[in-house]
Amino acid sequence: RVRSSAASDVYKRQVSTQSTGLLSTMKSIILLIALAFVSSVLAQDTCPRCTPLCQNGDGTPKTCGDNGCGGSCGTCASGQECCKGSCVCIPSCAGRNCGDDGCGGNSCGICSPSQTCSNGVCSGAATVDCTGRTCGSNRAGGSCGSCSAGQRCRAGQCECYYDCNERNCGNAVQPEGTNTGLCPQRSCGTCPSGFTCGSNGRCSASTPCTVTITVVDCNSRRAISSSASVAISSVSLSYSATVTVSAGAAYSWNTPGLGSFSFQTSASGYLTNSQSFTLASTTTSVELCVSPAVVQVDVRERKTNITIEVGASISYTGVASGSFRWNGVTSWTHGGFGSYSFIATPDSKYTVGSLTYSVTASTTLIIIYVDIAYFCGDDLCTSGETATNCQLDCVALFLEFENADGSGPVNGPTVNYFLDNPRDANADTGPNRNSVQQTTTRTTGTGSNTVLEETYSYDELVYFEVVVSTFINFYWRANTTNVDPQLGTYRLRVHLSKLLGTTDFNYRLVNTWKPIDATPEPYGPTDLNLHLFYSSGALDINNPSLTNQGFAIGKAIADSKQSGGPATMDISPDSGIVVAVWNSKPPRSSVIAPSQNNRYLVDSGSYVVFYGKTSNAANGKQVGQVVMDEIFLTNPSLKSNHQVDLWYVAQFTVNQPARNQPTVVAQSRFKTSTINSARDMFFDCEAYSYCNNFKVPYSDTGRRDVEDF
Repeated sequence: RVRSSAASDVYKRQVSTQSTGLLSTMKSIILLIALAFVSSVLAQDTCPRCTPLCQNGDGTPKTCGDNGCGGSCGTCASGQECCKGSCVCIPSCAGRNCGDDGCGGNSCGICSPSQTCSNGVCSGAATVDCTGRTCGSNRAGGSCGSCSAGQRCRAGQCECYYDCNERNCGNAVQPEGTNTGLCPQRSCGTCPSGFTCGSNGRCSASTPCTVTITVVDCNSRRAISSSASVAISSVSLSYSATVTVSAGAAYSWNTPGLGSFSFQTSASGYLTNSQSFTLASTTTSVELCVSPAVVQVDVRERKTNITIEVGASISYTGVASGSFRWNGVTSWTHGGFGSYSFIATPDSKYTVGSLTYSVTASTTLIIIYVDIAYFCGDDLCTSGETATNCQLDCVALFLEFENADGSGPVNGPTVNYFLDNPRDANADTGPNRNSVQQTTTRTTGTGSNTVLEETYSYDELVYFEVVVSTFINFYWRANTTNVDPQLGTYRLRVHLSKLLGTTDFNYRLVNTWKPIDATPEPYGPTDLNLHLFYSSGALDINNPSLTNQGFAIGKAIADSKQSGGPATMDISPDSGIVVAVWNSKPPRSSVIAPSQNNRYLVDSGSYVVFYGKTSNAANGKQVGQVVMDEIFLTNPSLKSNHQVDLWYVAQFTVNQPARNQPTVVAQSRFKTSTINSARDMFFDCEAYSYCNNFKVPYSDTGRRDVEDF
């Protein structure tokens, strides 16, 4: 701080009153103490560190200001300021040129001997007084002289100006333009051994201290295989930094000093870990560790990919070895990244499962698969089980084949079985065979028309493909869930259609139902009729031919063998004309056919298969089917309705005859007809006005002779 000449005089007088010898002695003692402290520090710490220096270059102690290491030697009280490492009073001489400056002295100035100081202002005539003064005020408004560049006037004398405030080494700061011949450079002090003087005139450690940081697995104490981020902090040194330790490598850390440090380590695939270490002068390395992140382990049944319902014991070998108990998804702390071999032994019901797995930083879940330890009664048809030796698990699929023209059995069929649909829908061509491979194939010789398959479970959808030379391939789907395990057999009677020739009509509808007394009970009726209603008329057993504008467009192929069908009708409808398809159970005489008493339509198992020519099947393909029993899956109460004797099967239309896929819309509705005294039945076909009271004439002739004999 630059002071006035008067204040400088007062300051000089204050300093001159002190004992020069005592001051010199104190300086020497303080310097020795400081040098001893620094030597002690350096003797303990083989690596130079920043040691706070609270002394001026001349050895006098600093009670305030910077300590050279980013800290402070002390702070000054209110009304004081730090000047050259000491707290001094801040003079207040505003509006004053004499008297007290507020710091206990007349440092605001001294009046001429001919003047008096009143309230801080000199009054009276001033007399020039330069006695013993070569510069500064003559106390009469003039000057006693000026000083050369680099000098300042202090107590009326010119002296060289050296500023070592906040500096403890190197040259003192001198005003610009100082005549160094008159005022040669002067040092603010020298640094202890191991420290260098910086451009700011402060001593600092010559080189930073380094400590090697490594990161290992807490369990194996091996270097981890991923990079780690380490956050370092020290409260006492007000220090924080974040460094990266590369996988398998070490990091050289320039430490800020000694003492306690906190380290927080994070790495991919590991749990974040916090540790504290105290750095001493002999510390050369710090080993940090992290524990592997927890991995979830599950044991699942291979086929369903569902967690098993029993406990298991799991052992493992590899990077580390051990075992643990598994009861549902279990957390496992591995012994480090690398390859492991697992053995899972379920408590019951399942086989032992094994797995070799390489655990990496991204591993979160390990699944060990096991298989069901198969036995008869485990609900799975496998491992050599069949419906014959294990009806509890395996269903028998019994298929019987006859000709849709009513001519009798079809022998030598080949049946392919699938667990996925072997055909894909196609609006342009009708369904086409896809690449799905069969799971099993069964065939019989030329002398049999039945096929038995016994290796499927009760909870499966099984698809059939029936192939017989000169017949259209037949496709079906059986839901074995609906088979009663007490009976254990799925039965299907199939009427196969011959290939359609160039003289045949475009479409063939084949109606089949359960044969007489076929199990399971309740038994179905012997006799059903198939009715097709077209815009130009009806086609059925009583109307065996159909014309439109004089052209034949349909005929009845078969409707004579009534015990389970077939009822087969051929038709060539025009584009967009609806064909309404109905089933009826005609009345029977309890005298002529007593076995048909208490036989109902809903127990018939009736279904209708639609065959037709398309752009890629000139001889026909199966283009649809409607099954009565599928109605009861969604509305089971209808199964007990014994009043109904009519089933509205479907509405059948085609956009481009003999080219694209026809539209078959199942109606899924039952009705009850009106029966007159002659046992004729009447019903509304709901499609055309001519059949709103359609008559099915009663007739038991032809069947009565068979039943009587």
